[in-house]
Amino acid sequence: MEREQKERYVRWQNYRITQLSFSINLFLGFAIASLTYVINIKLGANPKNPELLMFIIKWWSWSAGFGCLATISRLLDFRYTAKKIKFGGAFNAFMAKWLGPVTWGAFWGQLITYAGGAYCFVSGIINT
Repeated sequence: MEREQKERYVRWQNYRITQLSFSINLFLGFAIASLTYVINIKLGANPKNPELLMFIIKWWSWSAGFGCLATISRLLDFRYTAKKIKFGGAFNAFMAKWLGPVTWGAFWGQLITYAGGAYCFVSGIINT
């Protein structure tokens, strides 16, 4: 790669890192806020469909859990990638290689479970 190509690659890699972190945090915030709202409805006086609310609470709890897992695996990915670059070592290389896919898997799990809970919530509101 030429010098200019390397600079563009590093710049776009930085954009990707920043956007993934932002997206994880955004949907984690959505999950926590939505979870709080549904729990408030559930604890309120005479909820209309408490079984559906418990189902939605489970979906959004899973979304928040996946968001936490994505954040932690992302931090560990940065840590072990830096250690791999600085010290080398098979363990650091192994962790740096596999923590990225764990982060992406947790992020997609976070998105899917949030969307599933949102679908159930909206369809439950429309049907009641």
